[in-house]
Amino acid sequence: MGIEKVKVGYFTRNTSGAQSITGVGFKPKIVIFFAGGPSGTYRTGSFGFDDGVNPHCIGQPGDTDSNDDVSGESIQCFTSEGNTIYGHITSMDADGFTITWTQVGTGECWVKYLAMK
Repeated sequence: MGIEKVKVGYFTRNTSGAQSITGVGFKPKIVIFFAGGPSGTYRTGSFGFDDGVNPHCIGQPGDTDSNDDVSGESIQCFTSEGNTIYGHITSMDADGFTITWTQVGTGECWVKYLAMK
């Protein structure tokens, strides 16, 4: 069994709530995420994956050498000291997926994704 379809895309988020990602062209089975905050003095990174049921993510705060294993989330962005935005897929849709976000404080998350059918 091989990968039938893949889609690479990009989006941003800076608030809590649901966000629909459309234009994928199919209903994904899994999505891999690479995310971070805008460039500046507080640089962060996040790697995660989500099949709509089992979200997993590792995030790296920009001002430390430690990593966070984020349970129940597939994306996490540390936007500045004390400010974080994180999310996970709540539905796989016919033309993409929907992410539910929670934001603590302020800031923006930049996300690249690889969706696979």
